Amino acid sequence: MLLDAPLQRVVGRFVPVSLPPAGTFDGQTVLVVGATSGIGLAAAVHFATLGASVIITSRVASRGDDAKRHIEEAAGPSRKGDISCLELDLERYGSCTSFMAELKRVLPGPASLDVAILNGGIVASHWEESDAGWEKTIQINTIGTTLLGLLLLGWMREGRDHRKAPAHMTFLSSREHLYPDLDRLVTWSQRNDGILRQVCSKENWPGGFFDAEPNYAVSKLLVMYTIEEISRLARGPNGDPLVIVNSVCPGMVYTGIGRNIASRSWFHSLCVYLTLIITAKTADSGARICVMAALKPKENHVSCDCIYTHASTVLS
Repeated sequence: MLLDAPLQRVVGRFVPVSLPPAGTFDGQTVLVVGATSGIGLAAAVHFATLGASVIITSRVASRGDDAKRHIEEAAGPSRKGDISCLELDLERYGSCTSFMAELKRVLPGPASLDVAILNGGIVASHWEESDAGWEKTIQINTIGTTLLGLLLLGWMREGRDHRKAPAHMTFLSSREHLYPDLDRLVTWSQRNDGILRQVCSKENWPGGFFDAEPNYAVSKLLVMYTIEEISRLARGPNGDPLVIVNSVCPGMVYTGIGRNIASRSWFHSLCVYLTLIITAKTADSGARICVMAALKPKENHVSCDCIYTHASTVLS
């Protein structure tokens, strides 16, 4: 399957996924986390154009305001829903809980949130510790995303009895989750302080010239395990999902997420540029995959739309 990746990337570069018909999301409310740029912003535009009221998140109020204006203008005068922005910083636990409290305040109830797209994430090329004591890639991509997913799920489950069909929660994953050194992770899992402390240790941070995105692949692998657990928690007593949880891998997308890699040297900058030019699809095309994931039936619960090898028992 891995050998199919280059071909799929090239095809995806020129053949975007088709969008559903106009009005598909009329009357629905969609949350897009991390929507001030890239895939998140493009997804918010698509959902707004298709009739939804859209709630976006931003760490910085001014960027959120700019994104809100962009979505309103891009969706045009025929837009049916409202666009709003809430503050959220996945690096801070308090921000996640405050965001959840504000979301509950602005929406009439859990049944009113139809779709949640968890898109926030970073690629860090240099080791940096979060305020909570974890390496930032793991803090944001894994821990913060997991916390937000659990908070949202706990609330969205409550609305199932008042809905005709389950709501949707979609995580943005990455094919990079296939690449971590599993033998090393297994060894770390047997230590007293566990995998997370070992992964986040500065002493274990790869320092080689070609280690351009340390911890990104690991962060995506770890979040795949948490998505699987969140999917289990989303099921009701009869086994049917109260919230349909899935993940998508949009492939290589031309966004600013690789800027930290490019900043390492002229060589890395050239590699990023050539890779994006040759294989990367536009943010608009990548976002279409998120939109289609929000329409998946319950049979797609806990599915992953990417080149994916299931490895749920590797670290057990």
